Amino acid sequence: MIVHGSHKPLTGKCIMVTRARSQVRELVEHIERLGGEAYAFPLLKMMPPTDTAKLDEAITQLPTYDWVVFTSVNGVRFFLERMREVGVGLEAFTGKIAAVGPKTAQALEHHGLEVAVIPSDYVAEGLLSSLYDQLFPGQRVLLPRADIARKALPKELARLGLAVTEVDVYHTVIDAEQAPDAAEKLQQGLIDIILFTSSSTVTHFMAAMEPYASFDWLKHVQIACIGPITADTAKQNGLSVHVVASEYTVEGLLVAIIENLGGNRHGTNI
Repeated sequence: MIVHGSHKPLTGKCIMVTRARSQVRELVEHIERLGGEAYAFPLLKMMPPTDTAKLDEAITQLPTYDWVVFTSVNGVRFFLERMREVGVGLEAFTGKIAAVGPKTAQALEHHGLEVAVIPSDYVAEGLLSSLYDQLFPGQRVLLPRADIARKALPKELARLGLAVTEVDVYHTVIDAEQAPDAAEKLQQGLIDIILFTSSSTVTHFMAAMEPYASFDWLKHVQIACIGPITADTAKQNGLSVHVVASEYTVEGLLVAIIENLGGNRHGTNI
């Protein structure tokens, strides 16, 4: 829906949003408040793992961990849901908690959990830098993450001598239900910008669009990525990246888009 009335930073722009169905609404509302038209093309479905044995074991041993490191809001949601199903209360968090970004920290704090560390750069490398002085060989670290999460964080923690337990708390699967409609909009030149908020949105987009792609099919579309890792994935998949957020949040991504378009973010609700 296009917001009519006074000119706003994204007025006249149609933006494709490729987040998971459970997360797309927030970003759509942001875009619409800024005067843009959002086309929701959710590409990811998140599901609990079919085998929860390792996750359940980690939950029952939660008091033995010195650190629990969450790298996404979805990781928090699925982990706490499984804790309830297993019958383990939040008091089992006796070690310190780290969160890779402010949204993840907010999701934890919403449940009354105290977050000890939030990095300035909202990626695994930033988290490691922020944690470095507090990590000691022999400490036990629990990483509840997606099945497709990058391996940089557990590898570096293990290299520092920590005992790392990595558990899958949710699986991501492709959701290509809307692919024909999304392809038609791209072919008709109705989309100005595509937003990618994770590497998995990029790879799932490429897989879903493979039957419809043609030479220079995205020539008139700008590609905007939430951070450098997502941008690298886009480039590796042959996409030209026009915008990369310097703050790796959806708000930071919208700021980067507006600045790239020559707009003025002052006075907006970003």
